[in-house]
Amino acid sequence: MLRHIKSTITIIFGAAIFAFGLTYFVVPHHLFEGGATGITLITYYLFNIPISLMNILINIPLFLLAWKIFGLRSLYSSLLGTIAVSVWLAIFEKIPLQFNLEGDLVVVALVAGVLLGVGLGVIFNAGGTTGGTDIVARILNKYTNISVGKLLFGLDFLILMLILIIFQDLRLVTYTLLFDFIVSRVIDLIGEGGYAGKGFMIITQKPMELADKINEELGRGVTFISGQGYYSQKDLKIIYCIVARNEIVKMKEMIHTVDPMAFITITEAHEILGEGFTFPARDEVS
Repeated sequence: MLRHIKSTITIIFGAAIFAFGLTYFVVPHHLFEGGATGITLITYYLFNIPISLMNILINIPLFLLAWKIFGLRSLYSSLLGTIAVSVWLAIFEKIPLQFNLEGDLVVVALVAGVLLGVGLGVIFNAGGTTGGTDIVARILNKYTNISVGKLLFGLDFLILMLILIIFQDLRLVTYTLLFDFIVSRVIDLIGEGGYAGKGFMIITQKPMELADKINEELGRGVTFISGQGYYSQKDLKIIYCIVARNEIVKMKEMIHTVDPMAFITITEAHEILGEGFTFPARDEVS
């Protein structure tokens, strides 16, 4: 019960941040958005229909269709997110606020992207959505073999193309793409909890020496993975190690110092949970 109350409050809070950014930064500077929000902005810019009202009108038929297909229980969080966003939009529409950014659309895109990204990230982390194309994508996914991610990208792309055709303003669409990119990155950052880094996979002739150096100079743990060379048929000790973003350069320098011929692959570690990242290493605790 407490968990349910917490997620409800979190979704409402995230909806407030999202609606604040949309009302006071996106709309005054005529930026756009993908998804159902993009449709509400088109109708507002063309016909001055309140965004809060249009958000509800667009989502009603989508929710009715999704209710028949998925059932009401699975749509609760999406319904809550949609209603909360619309209520907050209606409130903010009545409160005149202006932020003087001197018409700098790069700054506007940055601020709006952070606000909407934080708002959506909070909503998503609580298990909610803001309806719209999320629902359309889920319905299409049920009857096709196309992933939800690809469907969302396709729907957002179509809406942005519609915006370009109607308003014929490539400059604003370009700033919108920048804004949308920032939104997606902020959502990812919140979803990852901020603990992101790089994974190093290293094949070296000096695994023990390199492992000792990594442990001594970076304080990072190392895992040995057993492998075998295809041509040489020799057994190998492959090093796997996760480092923070600010340790990447030092890690590469260290590897090349120990073994200039080492083979290295570096991958994104989107979320790191465990010793040395989300809680201190044992020697730091003792």
